[in-house]
Amino acid sequence: MKDKKKYIIAGIGAVLLLSIGVFIGTIVANKAEKKPGTAERDYNILDCINVGNYKDLKVSLAVTDEDIDTEIESTLEEQTTYERKEGTVQDGDMIYADIVGYVDNKRADDTCTEDYVIIGSGDWLEGFESSLIGAKTGETAEFDVDVPKGSFGNDEVDGKTVHYKVKVEYICGDEIVPEFNDDFVQSISDECNTTDEYREYLKKELLKENETDKNDMAWNELLDKCKVKKYPEDMMEEAEDTVMQGYYDMAELYGCSKDEVFASFGYESEEDFRATDLEYLKKDTVKENLLALAMAELENIEYTQEEYDEVLSEEYSYCEDSYSSKDKYEEENKGYVQNIALQNKVKEWLGENLTFVTE
Repeated sequence: MKDKKKYIIAGIGAVLLLSIGVFIGTIVANKAEKKPGTAERDYNILDCINVGNYKDLKVSLAVTDEDIDTEIESTLEEQTTYERKEGTVQDGDMIYADIVGYVDNKRADDTCTEDYVIIGSGDWLEGFESSLIGAKTGETAEFDVDVPKGSFGNDEVDGKTVHYKVKVEYICGDEIVPEFNDDFVQSISDECNTTDEYREYLKKELLKENETDKNDMAWNELLDKCKVKKYPEDMMEEAEDTVMQGYYDMAELYGCSKDEVFASFGYESEEDFRATDLEYLKKDTVKENLLALAMAELENIEYTQEEYDEVLSEEYSYCEDSYSSKDKYEEENKGYVQNIALQNKVKEWLGENLTFVTE
C-alpha cells in the first residue's frame, strides 16, 4: 500500500498552506496559565488590529455557477478511466494493480488494496515501484519491501519486511474522460435525469454545506477584511517557535527526518522554508490570534472550562502517540488549546450575530 506517512504529511501540508490554523497556524496563544487576552502586555490588542465595522458585515452563503462547475469537474475527474493496455511494465508507466502484502506469512490488511501505481513517482514505499518494472499484465509479481517505522501507524507492519504479491491488471493508456450529459447524470445519480436537474441538485447540496460551515465562513470573511496595524514582537517570536515546532513534531510523529518533512512541502531544506514562507506563516498566525483576542475584548467572549476541556481532548487525540499523557500534552501546548477554544467561541458568536445571505 502507499506509504501512509507520506500521504498523511502531504494532507496536513495542504490544510496547512490553505488554512494555516488547524495544525500550527494559530498556535500563538500565551504560554501563561491565564486565558487569552488576560496576560500582561505592554500594548493594547485593539491598537494592533482594526476589525472594522464587523456588525454590518454580510456573509454570502450563495452558491455560484463557478462552484457548481467545480463540483462537476471534480465528479468527471473521479469518473475518469484509462485505456487498458497489455504489455510489460516500464519506468514511467501508470498501472492498475491488485496489491496484497504478507508479514510473517500472514495477510496484513493495511498493505492490501487495488490502486493506481505510477512507476518512478516515489509515491510508494522505497523499492515497491522499481520491483514492478518488467512485470507483465495479468501476471503476479512477488517481492519483499522493508517498511520504515511510522509508515502505516501499525506496529504489526511498521519496521517489518512485507512480502508483496502484486497482480498487474493493466497498463494505463490515454485518459477516458466522460462527457457531462444526461446519460452520464443518470449513470451516477438516482435522483436526477438531466444535467439541469443535476446542477440544481448540486446547488442545494452546496448551500446546505455552506449553511453548516457558516461560522467558519464568517470567520474567514472577517479575517480577510480586518487589517493588522502592528505585529507585536512577542507574538511574532512565539509564532516562529510554534510554527517551526509544528514541523518538527510532524517529523517525530511520522518517524521521519526534518528534511523529509520540509521536502514533502516542496522546500529544498529548512533554510529554504525559513527564507521563503516562514514570515508569511508567522504573520497569518499572529493575525488570527489578534482577531480572536480583539473580538473577545469587544464582545466579552469567553469559553467555559468544559469547552476548553473538549478542545484539549480533541487536539490531544490527534497526536497522543507523541506524548506520555494528556497532562504532558497540555503542559506543552496550553496556549494553543486556549487559542483554539477562544476562536471556536468567536466563530460561534459570529454565526449567531452576523447577517448571512443566500442570494
